[in-house]
Amino acid sequence: MTTANVGQFVRFTRHGFEITGEVTKILERSVIVNISGEDALLLDYGTNFTVVSHENYEVIKK
Repeated sequence: MTTANVGQFVRFTRHGFEITGEVTKILERSVIVNISGEDALLLDYGTNFTVVSHENYEVIKK
C-alpha cells in the first residue's frame, strides 16, 4: 500500500462510481480528498471533500 502525499491525486470507488480527487490532508488511517463538484453531486454530497481510507485508494499521476 502506497500512502499519498498532499497534492497528489488518488482514485477510489464510492457507491459504484470511480472517483478521482486531490489529497488535501493526511490522517493516520485515511486522507481527505477534494473531489470535483460534479462528483460531489453524483454522490449526493453537500461538500467537495470526502475521507478515504489508505486501504481504499490508488495514487495516480495526473
